[in-house]
Amino acid sequence: MKKVMLLAHRGFSGKYPENSPLAFHKAVEETSADGFESDVHITKDGKLIIFHDATVERTSNGTGFIKDHTYEEMLQLDIGSWKSPEFAGQHIWTFDQLLDFCDETNMLLNMELKNYEVFYEGLEQRVIDAISAHKMQDRVFVSSFNHISMQKFKELCPDIKTGLLYDKPYLDIDKYIERSNADNMHPRYMLLQYQPELVDLYHSRGMKVNTWTVNDEENMRDMIHRGVDAIISNHADVLCRVATEEGVH
Repeated sequence: MKKVMLLAHRGFSGKYPENSPLAFHKAVEETSADGFESDVHITKDGKLIIFHDATVERTSNGTGFIKDHTYEEMLQLDIGSWKSPEFAGQHIWTFDQLLDFCDETNMLLNMELKNYEVFYEGLEQRVIDAISAHKMQDRVFVSSFNHISMQKFKELCPDIKTGLLYDKPYLDIDKYIERSNADNMHPRYMLLQYQPELVDLYHSRGMKVNTWTVNDEENMRDMIHRGVDAIISNHADVLCRVATEEGVH
């Protein structure tokens, strides 16, 4: 079987606070993942930061929307204690810091543009500029649930690969993707079980199939056998072991 790209979801988020520096470091130290999947927002003062939710309550000691906080305010938040007291004192990274870390560690990066709960003006160009400044166009690919954003991103920068995230079945998906300029499809893994023909359909259009968030061995093996191109998991250690046992890593 072909090799499968293995991505640590928000870093090694199964054991460590998601999207924290510690989670990214531990993914490198404790797993053999090929790279990360992560998320980018824009602060009130225009800084690109790494965070999953549009609001900060779930994974920090703060409140409110990221768009209403400055970078310095976001930097003061503790993003570790919610996971466990032992992780107290973890703070956010900027997109530039994550790009630097990927460059230093030779990791790939799937960056999700979080522009569907809050529509960040100019997010696409800002992300393109950051990736280009680090000369990492061949090491970073982007995705979003906002398919209009992905269409725009690809028009602005044909050199960076794009992917369409989705988590519900589409009617006439074959016709839908004809209207898209995306390089990849990013379906939730159970959609490939519900519609087994999708992997062949996407591959026939020259698109890669990168699936998420696969956290148990049975479904990891199933996705490998279905021929996906990448698997994103909270448990990168388990994923890497399974992929090695299946001969695809």
